[in-house]
Amino acid sequence: MTNLLNTTTSPLSNKSQADCKNCMSKPTILAPSDTPVRLLKPIELAKDGFQVAHFDAISGDKFQSIQQAEYASCKPGKNAKNKLARKTRWGAYIRDTFSWQDRSTYSLSAELNPEEGGAIRQFEQLDNAFLHHPVTEKLLRTVFHAWDFEKSSEEQLYQVQLSAIRYEPTIETPAWPSPVAPHQDLVDGAIAVLHRTENIVGGLSRIYGLDKSPLVQMDLRIGDILFVRDAEVLHQVTPLMLEPGENWSAGKPAYRDVLLIRFQPVGR
Repeated sequence: MTNLLNTTTSPLSNKSQADCKNCMSKPTILAPSDTPVRLLKPIELAKDGFQVAHFDAISGDKFQSIQQAEYASCKPGKNAKNKLARKTRWGAYIRDTFSWQDRSTYSLSAELNPEEGGAIRQFEQLDNAFLHHPVTEKLLRTVFHAWDFEKSSEEQLYQVQLSAIRYEPTIETPAWPSPVAPHQDLVDGAIAVLHRTENIVGGLSRIYGLDKSPLVQMDLRIGDILFVRDAEVLHQVTPLMLEPGENWSAGKPAYRDVLLIRFQPVGR
């Protein structure tokens, strides 16, 4: 993956720039993130397999409004043991164009997600208004270019898989990620934090070596994107809990919204 922390220039190669001259993403979209990263091992071990960047447009008022409306209607999936509120959407990306499919099922093997045991889960789909919002499309294109795939979308068809997740703990119940343990997903992915209210603790992102040795821990902020090379590291999110404070009252919701973004060449 192109290094995104140390530059605000375009991560595209010269060839990709020529192929994608009409792309919506701009060279300065991704910027260094100022999110604190606590290194649990020497810093050189943290360079391979993950990267953190920042996407400023997520914080804009207009996008926040449509994003909040979309996530407010997220619900737990059918046939899912984990009760996080979610939506998903599958699609294709070719010639710089997204086409979204009518598919609502998702599953991982019992080995990758023991909690769900390989069950086929069904989720409501992300709405087209959210998918076609200029900020959403620019975010997706930016994530795609950041991976610096061997072939551009002019030459290769890519599958896109999105998972919108709202972590909303209560006084009685933490919001548990799924799976809980350090894991892999069989595809490279990016985790973008779209919103986070006050009175939330936890939700730390942790990266491990393949031998489960801890490498880094970070508390992602709104607009941050964590890129994970699945074959090189394990990743984990810690449970989220509600933390009552001066700005909280009984019944006031507290939550964190994330969007998981995965691109995969079709036929790989």
